[in-house]
Amino acid sequence: MKSRDNALASSAAEYFSRQESEAVPRRTTSDGSTNWKHANSALEGSGSGIENSSNFSANGNGNGRCEDGDGRGRSNGGQVVRPLAVRHWNAISGGVIAFACVFVVWVASLLGGLAPIDQAIRTWRFQATDRAPSGETLFVDIDSKSLTNVGVWPWPRQVHAAILDRLMSLGAAEVVFDIDFSSASTPQGDLALEQALQRAGGYAFLAAFQQTTSAGEIVLNGPLPRFAAQANSVLVNVDGDGTSLLQSVPTGLPELGIPSVAQALVPAAPASGPTLMMDFGIDLERIARISASEVLSGTPDPALFANKQVIVGASAIELRDFFQVPRFGVIPGPLVQLEATETLKAGRLLTDLGSLPALLLSLLAAGAFVQARRRQTPLGVLAAAGAGFIVLVEILAWLALREKGAVLATALFQFSIGLLVLSGLLNERALRWREFLRQQGRLAYLATHDLSSGAISRQALVDALDSELTSGKPASVVLVHLGRLDAAIASLGHDVGEQAAAHVAQRLEQHLAIKPARIGSDLFAWSRPDALNPEQLTALCRWIASALDQPYLIDGHVIILDTRYGATAVSNGDYSAAELLRQSDVALGEARIQNAKALAFSADQSERITQRRLKDIALRQALERDEFYLLFQPQIDLATNRLVGVEALVRWKNAELGAISPADFIPLAEETGLIVRLGDWIMHEACRQVALWSWDGRLSINVSSVQFQLGDVIASLTSALSKSGFPARRLDLEITESLFIKDDPSILGALETIRRMGVSIALDDFGTGYSSLSYLTRLPIDKLKIDQAFVRPLPDTHNEAIVETIILMAKRLGKTVVAEGVETAHQRDYLAALGCEIGQGYLFGRPSSPEVLGLEPSSHEVAAAPATPAGPAASAES
Repeated sequence: MKSRDNALASSAAEYFSRQESEAVPRRTTSDGSTNWKHANSALEGSGSGIENSSNFSANGNGNGRCEDGDGRGRSNGGQVVRPLAVRHWNAISGGVIAFACVFVVWVASLLGGLAPIDQAIRTWRFQATDRAPSGETLFVDIDSKSLTNVGVWPWPRQVHAAILDRLMSLGAAEVVFDIDFSSASTPQGDLALEQALQRAGGYAFLAAFQQTTSAGEIVLNGPLPRFAAQANSVLVNVDGDGTSLLQSVPTGLPELGIPSVAQALVPAAPASGPTLMMDFGIDLERIARISASEVLSGTPDPALFANKQVIVGASAIELRDFFQVPRFGVIPGPLVQLEATETLKAGRLLTDLGSLPALLLSLLAAGAFVQARRRQTPLGVLAAAGAGFIVLVEILAWLALREKGAVLATALFQFSIGLLVLSGLLNERALRWREFLRQQGRLAYLATHDLSSGAISRQALVDALDSELTSGKPASVVLVHLGRLDAAIASLGHDVGEQAAAHVAQRLEQHLAIKPARIGSDLFAWSRPDALNPEQLTALCRWIASALDQPYLIDGHVIILDTRYGATAVSNGDYSAAELLRQSDVALGEARIQNAKALAFSADQSERITQRRLKDIALRQALERDEFYLLFQPQIDLATNRLVGVEALVRWKNAELGAISPADFIPLAEETGLIVRLGDWIMHEACRQVALWSWDGRLSINVSSVQFQLGDVIASLTSALSKSGFPARRLDLEITESLFIKDDPSILGALETIRRMGVSIALDDFGTGYSSLSYLTRLPIDKLKIDQAFVRPLPDTHNEAIVETIILMAKRLGKTVVAEGVETAHQRDYLAALGCEIGQGYLFGRPSSPEVLGLEPSSHEVAAAPATPAGPAASAES
């Protein structure tokens, strides 16, 4: 063994030295794939010219690689490893999306899409900043009642003159007519109004307004010159086109010297630019209001008009002078002018800051959102924070309006926050979907691949192979067993063993241009789309073995595997993939039995497997059916030719299978563990029978090494001796050298205990197993049994040398020698002359029943000791 280990180590060193000094050429084509040309070259001379063909084994995703985000196809057993660049790209793309959300909302704001929202928000703010009017203004309303009383519209100018005279007489400070006097009426009416304006003494104002003609020309409509000579003109235009909420009015036409109504009534107010934003926080509903009909025909309270600035205008629906404003909805034009006037009186010069502050806040929010997402802040927390910031911004905007007269459009900020949260939600859903797809891909990979080695799974191979076989195509299947892999796992750990399996898969893929399938922990398989004959299959296996049997350097450990192969082929697709794998497995099993490197499947192998399976089934029932019985072979004292002992040998006869050789069922019992129950029965039955004989010789019973590993030999022995009454000093337990392979200290302890019971230990088949002289000095052995392989050929020069050496050595060590296989008188005499004490073989008798040997028990002894029933176990024979 030591010389073999040295050779392997030398081979490994030479192999890895060669790997370092030269690159191993990959058998690949120009497109990176490997073809069958090199595999076919290994088959040349085997009787066929196999042409280059492609393999049809499945590899899950076409090339067996699981690509990651950067497309480089790196994987760890199917799990994607995302590189740092991908994570950076995800962060960058997240930032781009966040700021893109703000950009989209800003564009929507520029296009007016957010105007209704901003207007609704401003309405709420104006309601929250409610202010009382100054009390210095009054609205004389030309309402429906007034129109009905007069009965015609436009009113005769005499009616307007009467209203003006009446208001001045009631103590009004100033009167503004929000009525069109740009065209002439009747001479009498115009004269009456002119005279009333003259009587007002310059405290009356007449409406002027700009409008656009159908030709697109802007014209100014003012009062008739005769009226303008008696009263100043004031501009009653409003801003906007009427499609959105009215929020401001022009401050006048300075180039024409025409102020707005508000500027005319509050001349001391500071200039507010070309437009005047109205503060709709001033409650219009609290401005005094009286119908024009009451002014004309009633007796209004003079105190209501004293020193008031009065605007006369229409609110009748029929006259259609209405505008939509924040807070109050639809109001008549005169109230718009009153709101502007009250705004100036209150000193509320509002400033429209627009959406710029909201845009800046949105950009800051986007940046904060990106940073929070990088820190993996939960989206729910961000949504709550966003809602909180929206409320905070609205409170600040309200305070800015109330305290500073600043008007902010905050819908942009609100929608930005909402869109950021929505984008985060969609991104989370997208990530979950991608993760779901990744998991599905991983599950699909795991369903068709072995995670550790990267090989495809058994099911993937079966599915792909079946799809080809159903179409009648030929196929060859090879199964390879990785010998010594289990030993490597036991000594170096599971991880090292799995790495070795992965290296095997890589070598197979390099040589075969396909991904192999991992069938078991130490089994791989592959297929090719042609039917090779047995010689070609074995040639292919040997070629692959030349690669797989080379050493593997893993984590500083050199691992050398001993591969073995089973193969099969079908030419017309008559079999399923599962059947081809079964046939390959059968061939592999035969290769193990015959100690062959590779074998192709044949029908007789399947028959042997079937017979073996039937024997296994029958063996499991044999004890219950009392199908086992014992024979005894005599052991003779070579000096006196006297019977001094017998060896108990078990036999089996099945009703269906007939008599079955111990060479067949004993190894099967050891493989299945049934040897424990069978051995226990042998020990009890042999002791029971021999104890009944009127004879004082020795009894030898074979004990399998498996009994020591799986059973309790000492308990079984104690029970057998106790129940039978057989003396322990007359019992020999025969063991084989295979018991000492693992050098288990517990085995040595068990043997010492057995000897202390008075039982002798015989080493059976000495010289054919793992013989070592150290066994004879260290182990509690009383007898050596020379294997019949050395005795039967006698006289033979070489075997005589071995036999003489064994007997001499045993004598020097004080061991009794038993020679097996004695078949001739010459052999008996020769062994006796050498000092061998005991002989056993056909010369003295074949294994026989006690009756044949003349060892029948007396009748009263038989009645006192019933046969041993089948039961729990621990023993065997050889």
